[in-house]
Amino acid sequence: MIVSVICPVFNAAATIESFLQSIDAQCDGDVEVLLIDDHGQDDSMERARRYVREHPMSCKVVFIDGGENRGPGGARNIGIDAATGRYVAFVDSDDWVGEGFLRLLTEAADAARADMAGGSISFDYPDGRSVRRHNPPVPADGLFTGEAKRRFMRRYKSYFTTFVYRRQFLHDHAIRFPATRSAEDSCFLACCLLTAERIAEAPDAVYHYVMTPQSVSRRRDTTRWRNRLRSWHTVLSYARAAGLYRPYRDTLVGLYLKKGLLLALRDMLC
Repeated sequence: MIVSVICPVFNAAATIESFLQSIDAQCDGDVEVLLIDDHGQDDSMERARRYVREHPMSCKVVFIDGGENRGPGGARNIGIDAATGRYVAFVDSDDWVGEGFLRLLTEAADAARADMAGGSISFDYPDGRSVRRHNPPVPADGLFTGEAKRRFMRRYKSYFTTFVYRRQFLHDHAIRFPATRSAEDSCFLACCLLTAERIAEAPDAVYHYVMTPQSVSRRRDTTRWRNRLRSWHTVLSYARAAGLYRPYRDTLVGLYLKKGLLLALRDMLC
């Protein structure tokens, strides 16, 4: 198995079938899709099972009961532990991926012997508009240490779904999503970038983020700012434990201020 696609399923009845169709359209049999039931209030998982029964699929679909509502980070952690692919990808049930997304990323990662490989993201709006965003370019030789890492981390966007991650890399460095329900994806990506020694890119691999008022990342609530700060404190704690805080201290402090403290202040005011 080359890629394990991990997808938390929570109140996704309206989109789960189109999600499965999107993934299967680009599979060649070397992809498994792990659907983690995060115990919403609708019949998302039943619809997914019915779709798989009624539509022959080239990818393997694995249904996993998360036991309770853990939030997207907790559900993804279950998926990481259950995955068997050489690489792990994360796709949310209300989003979709462009043609060749998985192939382009895994080929780039293989060629560079990389711990992770990233593409680009398209924000798709209900009125038909799409806005494309890219992360900064990565070193041509794939080496991702020292100043190359600092430059990238000062400018990168928190689009963790645009990357594939070598599964053994995640296990070797015990990288998981924190228990917080806000900025858990930013924490995960920051820890991966901080730890990775080789990185690759495939700009033509496009992840389509569907913009809706119901998107979790667009909601504001009274605890979101606290959870964001907890997530970024987790990044700093991880860096210290891994011996990476001192060499990248200025970069980490800058990220904490920009993606942690300032966004937490915005959330608190909202």
